Amino acid sequence: MLWTERTLAFQVLPDLHRAVRSEGLARVVEEHLEQTKEQASRLEQVFRAVGAEPSSNLSPPVEKLAEHHDEVAEKVQEERLADVFHASAAASTEHHEIASYDALLALGATLDLGGGRGLLEQNLKEEEQALEKVEKELERLVGELSKR
Repeated sequence: MLWTERTLAFQVLPDLHRAVRSEGLARVVEEHLEQTKEQASRLEQVFRAVGAEPSSNLSPPVEKLAEHHDEVAEKVQEERLADVFHASAAASTEHHEIASYDALLALGATLDLGGGRGLLEQNLKEEEQALEKVEKELERLVGELSKR
């Protein structure tokens, strides 16, 4: 999960932020970019708290989501449709992250995470809030498309 957050914070989200044209979606992405950097920091704290060393493996699901996004985004010519696609891709990634944090917290219930549980719960809450914002922006963008 740590490498997922790092990849999102330093690669995927900055690229997405540059690609979107909608001011609203750009704000949501920028806000979540800052949150994601904090989430990576919290995950490092969790690893330290349990005396574990994080793996440097990238997350295959997140890699595939990013690859799929890039492949399709290249083909979308209409700017307004591109932002709908960007928002949809962001929502997919948020769903994956939420599922990952749910699994970590379930596993953590069997381990002594010390203060790490609260850090994971904070990350989960932020992911749920980010998903809500992305979905709201996606709904707005689709509504704009249907009006034209």
